[in-house]
Amino acid sequence: MEPGIDLLDPAANRLALDICELSAHISAASAELAAKAARFDESGGWGDGGIRSCAEFLSQEAGLDLHTGHDLLRVGRALNSLPKLAAACAAGELSYDKARAVATVATPEDEAIFVDLALQLTGSQLVRFCHAYRRAMLAAEPDHDAGHQARRSLEQTWREDGMVRLVALLPPEDGATVIAAINAITGGRPVPEQDPAEDRWAANRAEALVTICEHALATAPEDLASSPASRRLVVNVDVGVLAGEQPDGRCELEGGHPLSRDAALRLGCDADVIAVTTRNGLPIDVGRTTRVIPHRLRTALAARDRGCRYPGCGIPARRTEGHHLEHWARGGATTLDNLLSFCRFHHGRHHKGEFAVTRVGPNEFRFTTADGREIVPRHTRLDPDTGGGNRLRATAHARGIPITPYTPAARDGSNLDLAWATSIIADGCEYLHTHGHHPDLVAASS
Repeated sequence: MEPGIDLLDPAANRLALDICELSAHISAASAELAAKAARFDESGGWGDGGIRSCAEFLSQEAGLDLHTGHDLLRVGRALNSLPKLAAACAAGELSYDKARAVATVATPEDEAIFVDLALQLTGSQLVRFCHAYRRAMLAAEPDHDAGHQARRSLEQTWREDGMVRLVALLPPEDGATVIAAINAITGGRPVPEQDPAEDRWAANRAEALVTICEHALATAPEDLASSPASRRLVVNVDVGVLAGEQPDGRCELEGGHPLSRDAALRLGCDADVIAVTTRNGLPIDVGRTTRVIPHRLRTALAARDRGCRYPGCGIPARRTEGHHLEHWARGGATTLDNLLSFCRFHHGRHHKGEFAVTRVGPNEFRFTTADGREIVPRHTRLDPDTGGGNRLRATAHARGIPITPYTPAARDGSNLDLAWATSIIADGCEYLHTHGHHPDLVAASS
């Protein structure tokens, strides 16, 4: 007899049953989606026009956030290599969150252990366990310190309320340096009583971080990334290369590094260019340095485009480059009407001929692939009578999968001794990796 959901209010009880059943159907469908997305990623079929990755395809064509797309592909790759995990997900027994947690720790040799554990634990218990297990395994690796260096990062996210969230992942020694610097600034001084901070101690440390950055800006170039010297391109070029009249001529960066004509055109769209004209390898003229897109024009361009103009690309304006629709080397004017914002990736793809851009109206552009197909996001509309939950239920029924409101429930869910469980599972996995089988698992399956 299956465990029951027994609420006093019959309507609430029915709603709870529907929620649990639909959750199992959605979990099964999510696992199928992840597995198919991973196979699609491996096929390379997403690489059309200006699509840079399968995750970006999912963002543009399936409406997923980039982070969600990358996560879906990671889980899908695990499902395609872990048949027991895939089977449990297809049956609706494991939620997508559980599958995601198992995917971080399981291997083909030990997946049976983790799948059985996932069936026993609640979602939050499983996530806690997998985090603890990963920490224990990473700490035991001989190249643990090198792994720290590979994973270090600093992420910034603009929240809906206008504030900025900074998340830093640092090796222990670097983290200690940052913490020491913040502590040195705070000096144990509390936030003034009139400060509106909800958490005064945390606010004080945030102020310290800002103070450190202000000091760095006061003692270093104010904006090194956008200073003229950092945007200067010195090109040794034969007559007519940039203009397209001599495509096979000499084109190289200062120092002799070869540069393709496409790369020179892309860089030359939004940089200071010094064209050293040569004949027979000898310089005959040095063009004057020209600011291709002046600061005020760049500001107007960013305000108009607000980001990369390639359909579906979410790169913000501050990370884009100005592109001349008619390149200045061919006589194109450096005016707002002749400029378009592209991220570095799509700018390069355009100059390589992966897609074309045509003006169709004031600030309106048409993007087409190399073979002339228009690049536009697709739109999908579900039939409310046959789509959504109804389709999931019909699909499960057709496949003979008996999903009920009790299918996704944890089979145990009692208090979890995290340290003990991590030790036991780690020992079992080590035995499996060493011997290829586990006597307890064999006995349990017989």
